[in-house]
Amino acid sequence: MNPFWLAWSFLTVLPAPHQKVATAEEFVRSRIWYPAIGLIIGGVWVGSAYFLRHFHCPSGIQGVVLLAVPLVVTGLLHFDGLLDSADALLAPCTPERRLEILKDVSVGSFAMGVGGLWLLLTSQILSLNPSCWFLLGLPVVSRGTLLVSIYLFPYARQVDSSSLSHTTNSFSWRWIVPVLSVIPVFWFFPMESIAVLGIQLGVATWAAKRLDGGITGDVYGALLCLSETAALALHVLRS
Repeated sequence: MNPFWLAWSFLTVLPAPHQKVATAEEFVRSRIWYPAIGLIIGGVWVGSAYFLRHFHCPSGIQGVVLLAVPLVVTGLLHFDGLLDSADALLAPCTPERRLEILKDVSVGSFAMGVGGLWLLLTSQILSLNPSCWFLLGLPVVSRGTLLVSIYLFPYARQVDSSSLSHTTNSFSWRWIVPVLSVIPVFWFFPMESIAVLGIQLGVATWAAKRLDGGITGDVYGALLCLSETAALALHVLRS
């Protein structure tokens, strides 16, 4: 399966050609295209923001709609990871029990609290008219820097052949794709980009300690949600 379209179909609900069951190796190779898919998501985000501002939509409604757009485009993938991570990582229990909670589809009190606060905070920040250029670049840099955490931290479960961590993978020329994708965003929005990377590494380090040394796909989603909101807050404050 084409790595680009595999990344497209995994990270978004947008139609993708050549759908088939992917191997673990194909899934690993597709991750270099995550920043490119972020550019697509950012493009939809910018188009929505331009439409709302062109018709002078009230700021409150604008914030809610701009919050909903990436949630819909990604099929709530990352938000689901935030909720599952909240329930598991904040629970006063053993790492083994936390891994079990991450598999549970039910939503607990920690998820409701963290998820509700994240939705309120992010919608309020988006109502403050962040730059369209930043909305375009944020999904690119967040998915590009996410590969750093995926590479540095092993997968928490014993069996996961799709992990991109350094224990099973090495750098290759293909890494030039995500590197070149994030460089322009770092150039134009250096403080926000550094904040994204810092939040992701900090939360990943804390999560790894709670999960006995590794992180999971749900944690990846939490890293994206938390780092993007933090970068948005920094951006509107600096503006």
